[in-house]
Amino acid sequence: MRYSALTRDNFRDDFPRVDIPAPGLEAGWWLEMRKLVEDGALIVPQGYYFVLGDNRDESLDSRYWGFVPRENIIGRPLLIYWSVRDVSDQMPLASSPGDKLYRFGYAVAHLFQITRWDRTFRLVN
Repeated sequence: MRYSALTRDNFRDDFPRVDIPAPGLEAGWWLEMRKLVEDGALIVPQGYYFVLGDNRDESLDSRYWGFVPRENIIGRPLLIYWSVRDVSDQMPLASSPGDKLYRFGYAVAHLFQITRWDRTFRLVN
């Protein structure tokens, strides 16, 4: 399940929330996570990583399924080859094929305006 950035999601937006589960949340992770929150902070065990998707508001990432063991990580990022700014406030939500086509057309027509040039082709440390 994906969420719109325009829709407030208490679990996603106020993470870590241990008082409310969220749609798409794995039950085993929900039980484990509740034991790992201290004073509102999630404690990441040694040898594990907490990963976020590149689109925080619409990613089902470690917030929903848990930590990634170090042995599962096989590479590291090298380059941000393209980055775009959020223009969702300028367009309707893509709820129908027509809306999706409109959003795509908008992005193509405004490619140079929506590109975040300060991040494009930037090396990742």
